[in-house]
Amino acid sequence: MKQAILLSSRFTEGSFSFKYLGVPLSPHRLLASQLSHILPKLELSIQSWMGKHLSFAGRFELIRSVLQAVVQFWISIFLIPALVISRIISLCCNFLWIKDLQRNKSALVAWKHVCLPKNEGGLVVLDIKARNASFFAKQLWNIHLKTDSLWIRWVDHYYIPHTSIWFSDIKKSTSPL
Repeated sequence: MKQAILLSSRFTEGSFSFKYLGVPLSPHRLLASQLSHILPKLELSIQSWMGKHLSFAGRFELIRSVLQAVVQFWISIFLIPALVISRIISLCCNFLWIKDLQRNKSALVAWKHVCLPKNEGGLVVLDIKARNASFFAKQLWNIHLKTDSLWIRWVDHYYIPHTSIWFSDIKKSTSPL
């Protein structure tokens, strides 16, 4: 039956994982290697700014407005593996403090302190790990409320039929979202 449909429609049978609109799709948990394509894009952006003789404020603003916007897009979609998050933080930290991606030198201030609000002595840089967890919690809440979206209806039908997200028995290999 499947072959007849494929022949008559002239479609080819695909397989996971693939990209749709630049976003990798998979029914399983995404690995760090599947999300590592983010890192070269960030490195390329930083490399293009290296010869510009930017001040600390200029580098800081590029991190906040450009690099973190790219990261914000990806963390709003996926639960990013800790390895990728630590590499992103390393790139931002090296660019901000050392002005070089290749050298590793201790920073003047720990990155967790840079991410604090200004009234606590920080520079209000996005805490990627905390923001990623908050987006994940928002997705769980939307699934719990059964928000009207195609993706949530699919998750509800495929993973948690006839039960709540809080009582479902989800396999370890499935995607966290």
